[in-house]
Amino acid sequence: MVARKLYSQAEIWSIIKQIEPDNFILANAIKMVYFAGFHKNEIGGIRIRDVRQNNRVLSQIVSFLKKTKKAYTSMPIILDTWSRTILDEHIKRLDREGYPIDDEAPLFPDPRTKETYNVKTLQRHFNKKFEGISFDDLRKSGIEREQKRLEAKYGDTEQSRDKLSKYARHSRLSTTEQLITGKVQRAGTRRKKDLPWEIIVKMIERLPYLKKTPTNIYVSAIRKIINDRVKEEAIKRSLNTMLIYYTRQLSVK
Repeated sequence: MVARKLYSQAEIWSIIKQIEPDNFILANAIKMVYFAGFHKNEIGGIRIRDVRQNNRVLSQIVSFLKKTKKAYTSMPIILDTWSRTILDEHIKRLDREGYPIDDEAPLFPDPRTKETYNVKTLQRHFNKKFEGISFDDLRKSGIEREQKRLEAKYGDTEQSRDKLSKYARHSRLSTTEQLITGKVQRAGTRRKKDLPWEIIVKMIERLPYLKKTPTNIYVSAIRKIINDRVKEEAIKRSLNTMLIYYTRQLSVK
């Protein structure tokens, strides 16, 4: 397997500066991937209305993508002062150069058509400047950059890790950590390890499909696992409520 090229922050910034004179839109899109954690499909889909209200760039972008099982499609994009400045100047330049900047206009339009930047075209333009890496690789580098910044400010603390997870828009801190360390499957998804309560949920969901084990015995076993192994009272109550619901549906006493 060929190792992907790693670009330092200085190299990334140098490439951005090379791109800007000919394609400031692509340059600013790359900045948002690197400095704000944008995904490639967000670059193609985002509109002016998503980032600006009353002529001011928002500090938090509400997710505008169709919701999926991926956490980032439902979690907001957090913009710090630097990212907001980039977007503010970007919109002003779009206006100066004759691009539409009404609410429905794309934030990163195709420089040639001034319409939505086709994802394949965007990728092709990106690949001409960054050899051997993808948008996802660049985003990962940005997350590593943010990790260093947060640790320099807060130290290696829970607060630092929590802020990094929110920046990366992962539902779990472990997902962010696995992304940074490279412990992901070839398809690009992390190796998921279920939490204890998630294993119990799966056990409960199997109830309607039991064939050999007597259902009442299985239910009693699950109840014991919940009470013995789950420490958080709120989670314990939720699991017991779920178990009661399933047993009532199955008429199990």
